Amino acid sequence: MSLLKNKAVKWGLLSALVILVTGSFVGYKMYTKPHRDVQHIKAIPVAATKLVADYEANEAHADSTYLDKVLEVAGEITEITQNQKGESVIALDGTGIGTVRCTMESSVQHDIKTGASVIIRGICTGYLTDVIMVRGLFQGK
Repeated sequence: MSLLKNKAVKWGLLSALVILVTGSFVGYKMYTKPHRDVQHIKAIPVAATKLVADYEANEAHADSTYLDKVLEVAGEITEITQNQKGESVIALDGTGIGTVRCTMESSVQHDIKTGASVIIRGICTGYLTDVIMVRGLFQGK
């Protein structure tokens, strides 16, 4: 009986070790995975007003169309702020309840002012009264 018990303990420890090593490897690979290159990925062009309207009309359908995809959003700047990390956040007019808020990759150039029409490329991360985008890059005016 003790021989069988020792075998079971050894197999249990070996199984736990394999699971631990596999989990550590997967976690390491996910943590060190490079970011997507927003500049060179094909983007979905959309107006800020349409993007906000789509999310206000049907969030689930808009998520299936836009969530985690690179978008090229055209719109008018309504606000330029900074978040807690000091990153620039640009708000584009959605002419509804919400706006499109994009956290920019680099600091905003000084010639960009509220009221300017711009195109911003970034990754859509969802909707919380505003459509949220990250890793934003200016594409033009």
